[in-house]
Amino acid sequence: MASEKTYHALIPDKIFMGAAADVESMVKNEGIDVIVDLRGEATDCAYPAASAEWIQIPLADHAAMPQEKAFEQAIQAVIEAYHQNKKVAFHCGGGKGRTGTVAAGTLLALGLSDTLDEAEAKAKSIRNIIDIKPSQRESLHKLYPGK
Repeated sequence: MASEKTYHALIPDKIFMGAAADVESMVKNEGIDVIVDLRGEATDCAYPAASAEWIQIPLADHAAMPQEKAFEQAIQAVIEAYHQNKKVAFHCGGGKGRTGTVAAGTLLALGLSDTLDEAEAKAKSIRNIIDIKPSQRESLHKLYPGK
């Protein structure tokens, strides 16, 4: 019997999100082409045997200062892979804060949500453990003013 998936599709069959522990199953089950790793603490891909391209964009989970440049890079990496028709997965350690922030930003950048609140609610409806922290929310407000 297959175990329950602990990762989620932000956009079905295209963009996936989860925790570091989910990377191997995302690669094996979904045929991921690009892995965007948001962990500043990582020294290697969470699934080193993956043939997928590994892009590390280090973000601190509990940063005192906003990290909008790094979030912007991460969101762009996800969107570029998506526009190149590649399957992309992004993750942090637990798949809550940094992952949630990139999920909401991706929905805004692709025009799939009109406001930050809507993007966060949509991301949480897909992955209910998402927990965007105040400094992460501030970064999204700076990246998407008026949203």
